[in-house]
Amino acid sequence: MNVQKRWVAYCSGNTRDATEDDWNHFVLKVFFDWRQQQLALDTDAPKQAGKALTEYADTNYNFATFVDEADSYQELAQLELTRHKP
Repeated sequence: MNVQKRWVAYCSGNTRDATEDDWNHFVLKVFFDWRQQQLALDTDAPKQAGKALTEYADTNYNFATFVDEADSYQELAQLELTRHKP
């Protein structure tokens, strides 16, 4: 599902009443979903949850990397301008 459809679903269809906190939580959700996908595809990533995996994720799949590389971030950037429109 594309980011715009996910946003509408996240807001239960009522994007006009979404707050700044709603938007920030949504952006973090998209980021963490992306990061989880990247870790699942990364054969070098530690496979068990714990400190090693967290440190690996923070080094290789941090928010700056998300901004620079993720298509979903580009969609978020475009959506941000019109996020309150139905």
